[in-house]
Amino acid sequence: MWAIFGLAAGIWIYFALPQEPSPYVFPALALLVASIGIWKHLKGRLGLTGMLVVWVVCGSGLASLRTTIVDAPRVTARASFEVTGWVADVSRSARGKRVLLHVTAINGPAYALKQGNPERVRISVPKESTVRVGSTISVRARLFPPAGPAVPGGYDFSFIAYFQKIGASGFAFGKPDEVSGAASRGRVSEFMRVLAGVRASLSERLLKFTQTPDAGALVAALLVGNRDHISDETEDVLRQAGLAHILAISGLHMALFAGGAFSLLVMLLALSPRFALIQPIHQFAALGALVAATLYLLISGASVATQRSFIMIALVFLGILIGRRGLTLRSVAIAGLALLIMAPENLFHPGFQMSFAAVLCLVAAYEALRERKSGKEKSGGRLTAPGPNRGVLTLISKWAGGLILTSLIAGLATGVVGAYHFGRIAPYGLVGNILGMPIFSLVTMPMGLLALLLLPFGLASFPVTVMEASLSLILEMARFTANLDAGRGHVVPPPAASAFLLFCGLFGGLVLRGRLRIAAFLPAFLGSALWLLSNGPDIQISATGLHLAARDADGVFRLTSTRQGFRNEMWLQREGMDVSTLSELPMADDQKRCDDEGCVVHAFPVNGLANPLIVALPRTVSAAIQDCSRADLVITDFDMSGANCTAQLFDRSKRAQTGAVSIWLSSMRTDEEMQARTGIERIENAKSIPARPWHQWAE
Repeated sequence: MWAIFGLAAGIWIYFALPQEPSPYVFPALALLVASIGIWKHLKGRLGLTGMLVVWVVCGSGLASLRTTIVDAPRVTARASFEVTGWVADVSRSARGKRVLLHVTAINGPAYALKQGNPERVRISVPKESTVRVGSTISVRARLFPPAGPAVPGGYDFSFIAYFQKIGASGFAFGKPDEVSGAASRGRVSEFMRVLAGVRASLSERLLKFTQTPDAGALVAALLVGNRDHISDETEDVLRQAGLAHILAISGLHMALFAGGAFSLLVMLLALSPRFALIQPIHQFAALGALVAATLYLLISGASVATQRSFIMIALVFLGILIGRRGLTLRSVAIAGLALLIMAPENLFHPGFQMSFAAVLCLVAAYEALRERKSGKEKSGGRLTAPGPNRGVLTLISKWAGGLILTSLIAGLATGVVGAYHFGRIAPYGLVGNILGMPIFSLVTMPMGLLALLLLPFGLASFPVTVMEASLSLILEMARFTANLDAGRGHVVPPPAASAFLLFCGLFGGLVLRGRLRIAAFLPAFLGSALWLLSNGPDIQISATGLHLAARDADGVFRLTSTRQGFRNEMWLQREGMDVSTLSELPMADDQKRCDDEGCVVHAFPVNGLANPLIVALPRTVSAAIQDCSRADLVITDFDMSGANCTAQLFDRSKRAQTGAVSIWLSSMRTDEEMQARTGIERIENAKSIPARPWHQWAE
């Protein structure tokens, strides 16, 4: 466990650096420290502190090495291109289809291809486009450098695109044309193409057996990881009910699928009493279940959560093969180490954090219960032989208690991560899980396993129908639970330090024993206090500088544009507000005034008890020069680097460095002033200055 915590700390240190170090420093240091650590270990002189130092330095070295290895050309400016390549993935959105293209040829202006031709691009194409995975297409498209975060600390597509070697994103000018002849691909790319085609074919065949769109979309999502057909309403209902975790193919799905395969194989092998008595049928079943788990990993899309659960279930089956218990905190650590060594950037993926937060706390809790039970047995508890009715009741009560305990612990662990990343919690998640998970565990996934087994023979209609009916019932329960919420699941996201302390308190309370468990209350208390004392920014500036949000005199967050979009959704998320309130939040005339020269906005701190901060958005150069001496904050699309500006200035060149900006205000009073004056307390930028590799060309 200390190994994975040390490795994660080292990865975090590298990504938190204010600027990019030399690509040789951290890998060389990691090699040196690891060599010394191995030598000391062989001599028997490597203690816990030394081991932690080794893992921390190795984490930073791995992250630096990974950043260097995945570096690939990116589009350096928005422009129009002729792109040819083969389709690696097709996903659906509300506006059309999104195609991930492996580029084989690209033609465009030289100023936009300074770094060379990008390896991959993501392009939105019209809904009616008939693009297939593996086909080679040619398309004329408008491409942009990968977009940076809409808010500082928010979802960062440029970061994700960098590590996936996606050099641009954009939209097509019409339908793409299919090009005859296969493009040259490597063996890995060819395997991924074939696998993607198999997944797409399985999804289409499964959807043909379904009758209701919502439940049918869930069938495809659970069995082959295709979430394209799930509506926003269905996803939101599941999230409010605390059941969104069923969409992420993770430990529960893998355990039910592989565990079901294991039980089925044991039952089949036990049909021959002679074979069952002579041969180790559990080991044969474990091998077969491991193969089934591998196939499920491949056809389900191999997300981060699925990879983690596969490694852990593989360790369980390997434990059966060698006669050791596989489900321990050590197996969790091994899974985490494997994923972070392969891709250190996974540490910042919400799926990775939620998956490991839940499984760490659950395994720790059940190990504590196992130790407690073992202690009672050693103390000489009296054994009784229960009757048949008492045995059934005991089994049911244990199963129900386990479900409640699992839902409570996993809900708390993932709730902290969900609040931090999405500004959402599920107040009635325990109710939703108690209502929905028995059906999911006993009906939905067993029928899913049967459907995949029978699908090649064309006999999957019955299990898919039963699976669809069970999912329809789960959706009804989710809607009932969501109605109990009534929108109270939106919260102001906790600061990163607060989320970290809260998780430490929860995990410490499960791992520590005896009186030491009281120590876990300290980080939990500090994390809660930090969260309660935190508040969202008072001013939000978009990366383009064309849009602004600020508090009015009543402390209400108001926007210059209330059109629905990702940017406004992120701004409201930081306020703990639902996007449905967007139409109620335009700036009033007394807060925002405009003329032909530009606009002036009054911004207030959260308490509103101060004179406003004057924010100017000039539309002409002359107005920008005047505003530099009259306003407190000037936001313009002109380059004002040569101007003498006394105000806080965010011109074109400055915003190219900062990206989106969040500003916190404070009220300051002097002896001469009757009313407090508003000043800038803190500024956070979406992009690092100087830019890290993933932000160098981000818009």
